[in-house]
Amino acid sequence: MTNLIVHQLTRTDTKTDLHLQDAELSLDDHAITLLAEVKSSFAARASKRYGGFSEEAGHFKALTGQWQQNSIPFKSFTHQIMERLAVTLEQGGLESTGHWLFAEEEIEAGRQFWFFQLRHKDGLALTHDLQLSESRILDYSRLGFGLCLDLTALADPNEKQYLTVSFGFGDKALQDGLVDFVDFVATVDTSADTEAFMAVVDAFSTQLPPEKGQNYRKKAVEFCMEQDKLGEPVSVRTLSEELQTEADASISQYIEEAKPDVKEAFIPDRKSLKKYIRYSGRSKDVSISFSNDTLGRDIQFDEQNERLIINEIPSSLLKQLKSGSDG
Repeated sequence: MTNLIVHQLTRTDTKTDLHLQDAELSLDDHAITLLAEVKSSFAARASKRYGGFSEEAGHFKALTGQWQQNSIPFKSFTHQIMERLAVTLEQGGLESTGHWLFAEEEIEAGRQFWFFQLRHKDGLALTHDLQLSESRILDYSRLGFGLCLDLTALADPNEKQYLTVSFGFGDKALQDGLVDFVDFVATVDTSADTEAFMAVVDAFSTQLPPEKGQNYRKKAVEFCMEQDKLGEPVSVRTLSEELQTEADASISQYIEEAKPDVKEAFIPDRKSLKKYIRYSGRSKDVSISFSNDTLGRDIQFDEQNERLIINEIPSSLLKQLKSGSDG
């Protein structure tokens, strides 16, 4: 970590309170832990969007450029961002409470900039004399809006994907305003990429014996889900090598021969993957959800008559049905 500072902004329907920190935080073990927790929360989110800055010049984009060109120092850059954010919230009639973290770090892959809203939660703590005392700590499970900017990729004029944004608990009313504030535009359709790859997995799986094909599809989804949890893209070659023994065949070779246009790596979309794990749906009166593995075994689908035939009813449901019929 090379820079770290936190500011406070509270915007209500009647006033705006902005408290700017004069000095950057010490880059000690506490700072390292803070950023590590923020990054972990960010990686685990399913709400991430991937892209870059819009072509139109906005304050966030312009100030970032000035900072990167050494026209303004890091602290001044963060002060001006917060001042503009306060104005944006006020003009949009938006309310928000919390602290805002700005951090820069150098990792093996390059330089990254983090912009994240921190929130607290109340709790109890035991003092040294074993008495209860009120306490407030950072609530990493309810962090707000977050942004990760790949500064190394940003410096490459040919790179179109270098900015990732994500939303946290209670951000729905702020989403559009914050996306516009950071001048973000999506350049990656993770849902379409995931659907395209899973279509290839389905086509490859049908060439295998039924049991092996079903197992391969399941393992492929699990691999993609795990990469999503780690905040990492899916490498088709790595997936192919990991699942080689499941199929006695290579999906990479299949792609080279039959689907050469498929991307070598893609960012998985958790929502799109879930439907390959469970079938689910609901109407006003009925809600149904079951594992894909049970289709064709415990549950049959009569496509012609559009009916589901359940051969094994969960014991808890069976007990309710019998109890209801007795009444």
